[in-house]
Amino acid sequence: MRIEQIQAFIDVTEQRSFAGAARLTGVKRSTLSAMVGALEDHLGVALFERTGNSLSLTTTGESILPDCQRLLTSAARINRYCQQHNKGVESQLCIARDDALPEVFWQEVMHEIKTRFPLTAISVYLAPPQAHHGLILRQTVDIAFGLYTAERALDQAIALAPIGMRLIAAPHHPLSRLPLVRQADLAQYTQVCLSHLEEDRLVSEALFSANFLGLTMFELIRDAAIQGTGWALLPAPLVSEALAERSLCRLPHELALESYHYRYLEGDNLGLVASVLLDKVSHYLATKG
Repeated sequence: MRIEQIQAFIDVTEQRSFAGAARLTGVKRSTLSAMVGALEDHLGVALFERTGNSLSLTTTGESILPDCQRLLTSAARINRYCQQHNKGVESQLCIARDDALPEVFWQEVMHEIKTRFPLTAISVYLAPPQAHHGLILRQTVDIAFGLYTAERALDQAIALAPIGMRLIAAPHHPLSRLPLVRQADLAQYTQVCLSHLEEDRLVSEALFSANFLGLTMFELIRDAAIQGTGWALLPAPLVSEALAERSLCRLPHELALESYHYRYLEGDNLGLVASVLLDKVSHYLATKG
């Protein structure tokens, strides 16, 4: 079992086809098929069900996918550590992040890193993931973290872990009184959703209705939902405390809610501090994501 075989398996899974993975990676379709086939032979199981042009994961494939993603992340981290062994500690590190993870986590991790690396100057810029690629390209920041919900933001971003989404509303909201919430019910009420700039145009990520309130940060969406402004779809770590305190409640539904990957983008020549930060984010996602 080789790392490139694991990578091929994940690429094909995410693109849902060998052809799509080939277009994304630039690797020939036949090469990807051979690598996935070799991985299946090594493991002694089928990872995909192939029916004509249709491709889907087997039960075994679905079961091992999270561990394969972790293995790939661990391999990349090992390579990074080895490559950066002689680079020392950065004198300055510029970070961009969104607010999909709780603010208390970032406060704690920044305190820990500054305590461990007191001579490293660290700047943290709160920005939506759609802006991260440009910040990295312009070398405004060295590393960026975010919950990437828009397809255009996925380019070159490295997946860390999937984060479950929660359909929520305030306890006094009319939807919270329903025994089962359907798509038609959601369309009757305001959705509080993310908005982002796309080619100088403000785009809102509303799901089922033109009736929405678009905001630029997850925390603003959460606070608006707590006030009863509308319902929202939010990352689980960000609403866990509000759910425990019952200032928000989960809406009972039969919808297939998508999980999004928390991802990161990195610039060139990152050192030890960035690696430690990446480890802490990965650990948090593994335990609480």
